[in-house]
Amino acid sequence: MSLIARHFEAMGLPTLILGSALDILKAGQPPRVSFINYPLGFETGRFKDPQDQLKVVREGLRGFQMTKPDVLELDFDWPEGWEMINAREAGKLDQRSARTTEPQYQNEADRLAAETRNRN
Repeated sequence: MSLIARHFEAMGLPTLILGSALDILKAGQPPRVSFINYPLGFETGRFKDPQDQLKVVREGLRGFQMTKPDVLELDFDWPEGWEMINAREAGKLDQRSARTTEPQYQNEADRLAAETRNRN
């Protein structure tokens, strides 16, 4: 994203990245960043919380006021979000299948279709 943002900026198109991985954002050196300390995947606000999402996006857009490359750190706090991520990583919330190198299919018809395609 940072490379794309710098490319667009060089063409005269202002850009803004709203992100939550501060170390990665700083390393990429994009022209403008609004940083929110929420877990990855929740950069635009809390899950199923439209009011928080609107506040985050509105505050994030203030980043367009920057006149030089910089990081605007947004003043939002969501400890429950980090607790949710920690619980998921501990296996308490994650109900997904284990990752393997074997193909996985939604149903038998999908498996048969894929195998037929691979033979042709």
